[in-house]
Amino acid sequence: MTALPGIPGVIEAVMTITPEPDGRISFRVLIGPHGKRPDRCDRIELIVNPEHVGQALAETEIHRLAGAQAPDELPTFSCHIGFSHNSVNPAP
Repeated sequence: MTALPGIPGVIEAVMTITPEPDGRISFRVLIGPHGKRPDRCDRIELIVNPEHVGQALAETEIHRLAGAQAPDELPTFSCHIGFSHNSVNPAP
């Protein structure tokens, strides 16, 4: 993994956003230098239901309309997360 100059803890990665056939959205992140072989990258996949995102955005809008500067609690939603070290099945 390569850290970006001047930003400790931030590494290079490539992300794809893929709609799934069942309506969920998959955010696939390959962690490693751009151009590195995908089978040597780590892979994180975040799968989100559109309904959950809609609910979180609606809660944010309600806070904004109510005049809240910064809500005490940020909206949250359910998701699934997968991790693969040295991914052998790279994201498309």
